[in-house]
Amino acid sequence: MKFSVKKENLESELQFLQGIAERKKTIPILSHILVEAENSQIKLSGTDLEVSLTTRCSASVEDAGGVTVSSKKLFEVVRSLPSGDVEMSSASGEWLEVRSGGAYFRLVSLPVNDFPEIPQFDFGSATEISQEIFREMIRRTLFAVTKEDVRYSLNGALLEIGDGVLRMVATDAHRLALVEVKDADAGTKESVRAIIPKKALSELRNLSGDEAMLFGQDEHHLHFKLGDRVLSTRVIEGQFPAYEKVLPSDNPSRVKASVEQLGGALRRVSLLASERSRAVKFTFNSGVLSVASSNPELGEAQESVPVEYEGDELTISFNAQYVLDFLGVVTGTDIELHLRDDTSQGMMVPIEDDASVDYRYVIMPMRL
Repeated sequence: MKFSVKKENLESELQFLQGIAERKKTIPILSHILVEAENSQIKLSGTDLEVSLTTRCSASVEDAGGVTVSSKKLFEVVRSLPSGDVEMSSASGEWLEVRSGGAYFRLVSLPVNDFPEIPQFDFGSATEISQEIFREMIRRTLFAVTKEDVRYSLNGALLEIGDGVLRMVATDAHRLALVEVKDADAGTKESVRAIIPKKALSELRNLSGDEAMLFGQDEHHLHFKLGDRVLSTRVIEGQFPAYEKVLPSDNPSRVKASVEQLGGALRRVSLLASERSRAVKFTFNSGVLSVASSNPELGEAQESVPVEYEGDELTISFNAQYVLDFLGVVTGTDIELHLRDDTSQGMMVPIEDDASVDYRYVIMPMRL
């Protein structure tokens, strides 16, 4: 195998593969990517057996062939090179030689036959999805995916497509984020209900390009194509919680608050909150919200925020970081809180102009 490629083009594609290759090195070949030279391009593939990514870039190919090489080290080497052409070759398959200007590297390779098979999919009849909308849905839900592995089905977000609606839901059993896009073109062509792993969501959010995103599914995988980049992910088996039952239908108290003012107060007050629980007490009175924290080892803090609220005094405690996570992804300047009492889940919704997007965030109260 021997080819020449522009350093900038190769570096860009290698960047996308860095989050795919397995870094724990429990199976050495999974820390490698497969580099294949064919026709007038090179194909780069990486996988951790759950999520796979294949990408391509133009090259001047002298001899076709393939080689595996450490994803991390090849990226570091290419990134360190000056602008211009990079020559790569592999005669025996045991080494990948890299030359640029006066620089020379020889990187260890593993047998190509040991590299796992990448899932394939024919996108000829695939559904087109707006990549902008899809990335925005991921941005608004990814933070609510559990960080623990206790319940396997919570280690991803539920994707539902059908009846003209795109819906994504994520929960860690303490909070739930749901975003729904109505009148979505994809909803009329494809019927989907699948749990996408957190890693796949993170990588999909990072993919970019000018082309439309194509989407398809088979028995065990979901496939996404954006230009020359194809990401395939195994779906999470298991039963996702019945999120419909968590959404409160009768929270009579309504509070309108400024994202900037509430977020600033929470960040300051939570400095003295318990580092384990991050609990902050919210006390609502007519026209004002008081947020307070207390920690026997550190002290206490309190701040008042003007809000639109008419009703009896209501006190409830929430994890401050959970609220800040929500405030960090809304695009409007104000939010509305729907509350019932100090023991029932609260719901937060942004006040935004786009009526086609329904974004709801449910958060469980805490006991101080």
